[in-house]
This record gives sequence, C-alpha cells and structure tokens, in this order.
Amino acid sequence: MTIREAVRRIPTLPAIILVATSLVIFVVMNPALIFSATTPTGGDTGAHVFGPAYLRDTLLPEGRILGWSNDWFAGFPAFYFYFPLPSLVIVALDVFLPYGVAFKIVTILGLLAMAPAIYFHARTLRFGRNIALITAGSGAVFAFYESYSIYGGNVASTLAGEFSYSWSFALSLVYLGFLIKAVRDDRKYTKWAALTLALTALCHVLTTLVVIFASLFVLIWKKGLARTLLIWFWGFAIAAFWALPLVARIGLTSDMAWNPLSRWEEVFPVEVWLLVPVAIPAAVWAVRKTTRVVPLLAATLLPIIYYPMPHVLPDLLPGLLGDARWKLYNGRLLPYWYFGLAFFAALGVGAAVMWLSRRLPSRIHAHWPRAVMVVGFAVATGLVLDSTEFPDWAWVVVVGAGLVALATSFLFRTSVNTRNFLTTTAAAVVVLGATAGVTFVDGWSKWNYEGYEAKAPWPEYEALMLALDSLPDGRVQWESNSGLNQYGTPMSPMLIPYWTEGSQQSMEGLYFESSLTTPFHFINHSEMSYQPSNPIPGLRYHTFDMERGLSHMDVYGVEYYVSFTEEAAEKARGIEGFTEIASPDPGPFHVFRLPDTDLVVAATHEPAVYEVPERGILASIIGSGSVTGSEGQTLPSFNEMALDWYEDVDNMDRWVVADGPEAWSRIESIEERPDVQLSVPVDAVSNIRVEDHRISFSTEAVGVPHLVKVSYFPNWTATGADGPWRATPSLMVVLPTDEEVTLEFQDTWAESGGKILTLGGVGSLIIVGGLIFWRRRVSSPGEASSS
Repeated sequence: MTIREAVRRIPTLPAIILVATSLVIFVVMNPALIFSATTPTGGDTGAHVFGPAYLRDTLLPEGRILGWSNDWFAGFPAFYFYFPLPSLVIVALDVFLPYGVAFKIVTILGLLAMAPAIYFHARTLRFGRNIALITAGSGAVFAFYESYSIYGGNVASTLAGEFSYSWSFALSLVYLGFLIKAVRDDRKYTKWAALTLALTALCHVLTTLVVIFASLFVLIWKKGLARTLLIWFWGFAIAAFWALPLVARIGLTSDMAWNPLSRWEEVFPVEVWLLVPVAIPAAVWAVRKTTRVVPLLAATLLPIIYYPMPHVLPDLLPGLLGDARWKLYNGRLLPYWYFGLAFFAALGVGAAVMWLSRRLPSRIHAHWPRAVMVVGFAVATGLVLDSTEFPDWAWVVVVGAGLVALATSFLFRTSVNTRNFLTTTAAAVVVLGATAGVTFVDGWSKWNYEGYEAKAPWPEYEALMLALDSLPDGRVQWESNSGLNQYGTPMSPMLIPYWTEGSQQSMEGLYFESSLTTPFHFINHSEMSYQPSNPIPGLRYHTFDMERGLSHMDVYGVEYYVSFTEEAAEKARGIEGFTEIASPDPGPFHVFRLPDTDLVVAATHEPAVYEVPERGILASIIGSGSVTGSEGQTLPSFNEMALDWYEDVDNMDRWVVADGPEAWSRIESIEERPDVQLSVPVDAVSNIRVEDHRISFSTEAVGVPHLVKVSYFPNWTATGADGPWRATPSLMVVLPTDEEVTLEFQDTWAESGGKILTLGGVGSLIIVGGLIFWRRRVSSPGEASSS
C-alpha cells in the first residue's frame, strides 16, 4: 500500500472531528509561543528543562539512559525514579529543532493525543463510529478541568510539569483497548498491547498501576488469563531496562509525606456536577450493552475506592500501618475518576444523539449544517475576543476561517447525512462547551511558553547565572522564596547547572524523591531562608537559623550561598563564615562564599554501625518510617535514625553507617554511639575529583574511614577501598586499603538484567512483526493470482 492509498483510506469525518478537537486544545496552549525558541518555565516545568538536556549532553554520549548526576541534591540517580520516554523524544526532536521548541512540543503531545486515544478506546468497546466521535470530545472536557492543577492529565497539571502523566494517560487508554482486542478479538493484538503497556510505564508509573488494576477484570474472560499474563510479562520485559532498576531500588527513594486528601469536594468539584447525572446512567447502559466497558469502569472507580484508605486503614491495621505516611498519594489517582465522568457523560450524549438520528430523516438540507457552522464560529470568535491571551488580530483569523468553511460548503451537495450532521454538532457542543469554561489555563500556558527570557526581570536572573558561572566550581545553596516566581517559577535557581553547563551544582533540584538527601536538604533550605516553603510535613525545621545552617553546609560540602531577600543578605553579613563575593547587577541577589570544605574527609571518630534492612516495596509505598530488626523488633529506618542524628549539630563528626567492618561498634540508637577518636594526618586527603560517574582521591590515612560527600546509592563501587557504605545523613563512607581510591558508578544485576529483558522483549517484538509482514508478502501474490 502506498502512502497516498493509506491517506485515502482514512475516514474523513473521524479525521476532521479528532483533528479539530486536538486543534482546539492546541490553540488554547498558545501555539505561537510554543514555536518560539525560548526556555519554557512555570511550576515544575521550569526545572524539568534540566533533565532532557542532561540526558542529551551526558548520559546518552556515555551509552546510558539511567545514570548519575551531581547537579542536584549532592548527587542523585538520574532517570531511575523518573520517566525517560518523553525526555528521549525531546532529545530526538532537538536534533532538528531548538531545544526550547522541542521541549514545549513534547509537553503538549499527551494532551493532543487524548481525543484520538479516547476514540480508539471507544471503538474497541464496540461502540459505533458516531458515538465514539462524540465521546472523543470528552478529551477536551477532561483537558480543560480547572479544579485541580497537579494530579495529572489535564492542561493545568501539564503546565505544572506533569506532562509525562498526560502522555501516559493517553497511552493507558490505548493499552486497555489493545488488551481488550487481544483477548476478545484476535491474539494478533497481543504485541501492540504489550508495547503500549511498556510505553505507558515508561511515561508514568501511577497510570500503569491503575490500568494494571483495570486489567485484572480481563483475567476472568475467556482466554483472558493466559493472554493478559503474556502481555504483562512482555510489556514489562520491553520496559525492563528502566522498570527492573526502579523496582529493585524503590526502597532508596525519599518520601515527601504528602498529606492525603480528605474532603469530598475534591472528589466532586463543581465542574463535574453536571456530568454525574448523565455519566451514571450512561455507565449502567454501557455495561449492560457490553462487558468490554468493565476495565475502564474499574479504572474510573479505583480512585474512589482508594480515596479513604490512607485515613481508614491505619486505624483498622495499626500494627501494620500505624506510622505509615502513604507515599501513594490519593490525589494522584483522581484524574481517572474525573476522566471517567467526562467519558461516560459524553458516551451518554452520543447514545442520545444516535437515538434521535434514528427518528429523523436520513438526510437534511445543507442549510442546517451551515447555520450550525455560523453559530459555532460565532461562539469561537466570542471565546477568542473574551480571552486576554490571544493577539488582538486572532478573532479575524477565526472569522476568516469560518467564512472559508461556509463558502466551501456550497461546493458540495444540497443535503447532508443526518447522523453525521448530528454527530458533528454534538461533538462541537461538547468541545466548545468545555472551552467556554477555560478561565486561567490559557494565561498559564502563555506564562510557561513565553519562557524565562521574556520575563521582565530576566536581566536579574541572567546576571546571577553569569556571576555564578565565573566562580570556581562548587555546590550552591540558594535561599528559597516564593518571590522567585517573578523569574518564571519559584524553582528557577534549580537551573543553575543548566545555565552554567554543570560548573555549579544546585543543592535543590526537582526530582525530590530520587535522592536520599532530599529531606536533609529541606532542613538546610529552611535554615538558610527567611521565608522557606518547608514542603515536607513532619521534619524538624529551624527556620532562618543560619548559624546552625553553616554546620549543615559543611556536611554537604556546599561552597556558595545565594540570598534573595535583603533580610537573608543582612543576616549572612553579620555571621562569621559568610563572605560576600558578588552582588550581580541588576538584581536582589547576593553571593557568599562559605567556609572551606572538602568533598572527601577522613574520620576523626570511628563510625558506628546501625545495621537495619532497607525498606521493602510495601513499606516504601505506604511511607513507613520503621523496619524490622534481626530479632523481630521494630526499629526506626536508617533514614529516620539519620534525621535524629542530623539534629545533633555538635556531633556531626561522629558518623553512623549502615554497614562496615566487624570491628566497628553495632548500635540500635544514636545514643549508643561510642566516642572512639582516631589519629589522622593533617591534610590527609588530596587530589579530589568528583565527576558524573567517577570519584577519585588520594589519601595518607589508609585504614581510616573517609566520608565521601555524595549521596549514597548501591551502584557506587570502590577500588582501593572497602565500601562504600551508606552513612549519615545520606552520604557514603569508604575504608581505604590503598593511597589511591576510586569510586565508579556501575551497572548492577538490576541494570544488566533489565537490559537483557528489554533486548529479549524488543527482539521478540521485531521477530513477531517480521513474521507477520513476511506472511503477508508471501500470501499476497497468491491472492492476486487467484483473483
């Protein structure tokens, strides 16, 4: 089949309605700014800019997708706990497009794919083309929800930085569709179900959990058990290069301790009130019509089932869940509930339209669609005029397009198909009705996509980055303050490594859960800020206690401090140890050098070993702060113990480690630490080099423990030393056996096993696809001869 033949086989009406629905979402997102070569900002998006650039500049040239970065949190595992597929697409597009444009395009692709994904899913449920097209309009309804802005799936969440969730959400609908077709229609769809499940997982793990739950209901169908398990295994194998390390290392993530939602207003925001009375009977009708709807209905109801659990289960099971903080935040599942209401409501509208079409003549005069066209473009013109985010001339474009469409309609028949007319009208009403509810996301998209460079105080921000770039390499602690939003996002200083091309590292970064250092950093950021955000509940903050903060700066080897408020700058000037070295002009920023510090130091006291197991998968999911000791006793996890250790700023030189030689004392609480002093030569450590995947140093203190001020992760392997072992607060300790010590970040069984599984999964996908293609090629000549 040629490309021209393939294009000619695309159904006209679905193509028009689906493209138009996605186009409406695209227009609201300010397309002119999307194609401007600025650096996107706004919410988390302004910090996400770092990730794909690091993948492009460091990881991929070394043949890695997963790796290590020292640019945030004193080091973190890059892309181990965040989703690589959208970033890989950004890097691919960056080959042809400016980086900012490539990044912006990828942030909106999940939203633009929503309507086609919904249409595909509705068709796999065996609903007719017209009903499916009207149902696809629910993609706009879902996208334009404005009652939430972080849970995922809608425009607001995407602008806040959850664009990977939008990708995964659309893919999850396609996966469920292929799963249903593989079980109910033909096993040839098995490979596509496996592939889309892998792609769903590579974009977001929460959506994957939801659709795996929804898939459980397919297991009881005829042939459902075998084919679903095959699809799960195959899909996991394709994604295993990322998924296996994620599962193996999940216990090493940090817990942001989100407080679970409890108000039922979150479940039933005002904007769904009109949908519920339509969605419920439509869902009942759909289930009675076909059991294919059950998986999607399960995905819709799961958030409601889970919603009260973080509050109810700890009371019911205090022994198991009493101290749980529930890392699986119940708000993050709610998008499937909101989407389900929109989907089933639109499905109900589609069913009603088809019922009406069967009671009307099969064709109507073309004056009717022309009248609807005029009304539709009039509404669109009004929406454009009502928005302050469109250029003054935008309404002229809409009116012009309407006139061209109206004139074109006179070239065709004087009558039109009634069913198609009603379908188009209903879809337009659903989409334009959703658009009419837009109040702020168009303005937010303008804020994001005009970029850092378009902000009025950009010269101040640029001056700070130039000043930092001129300094010797080092880690930077910056003052947290909501006023930083004027530069694009309160997270704008997170891009210090991006703008300085890695010469300076920011102690705060975006991938909060990826580093063991995160909770300790937020204690530091509270101490070093006049009005900090203090985002993690339950931590013992000492707000604006900069003297205390200096001790913690040394623990993490921080070289520089950047103040934003005048209060912080004045306080720093009055404390010994802060030396002001730059005041970038223009701007409110002041840069201070902190007391000399080294990234590797020899111990002055013998470490104590707090030997407890790492948290398991269940404990990580529920956020448990305790573990079970060797004799069955309940003990604080290493992280909880380290938080207690971090409070004692007078004894920061008495380290506690997770393992070590038998000669080191074993303890079950920090009060049991022995006070064994060690003799260490002056300036024993030299030639310290900290690179992305390699750390090296020379030492005269062989046999003495050394603290490496880089976040712990089990992939670090030492040469010339025993260890490394996890050390308080979140760093590494090695015991040199040679004067030259090297640590390298290497693959473990998880990475190697994941790569092997991925090669097998992708290889089998290619082989199966090749066999199918070959069989078609072989059978085609015979069919032609026969005919």
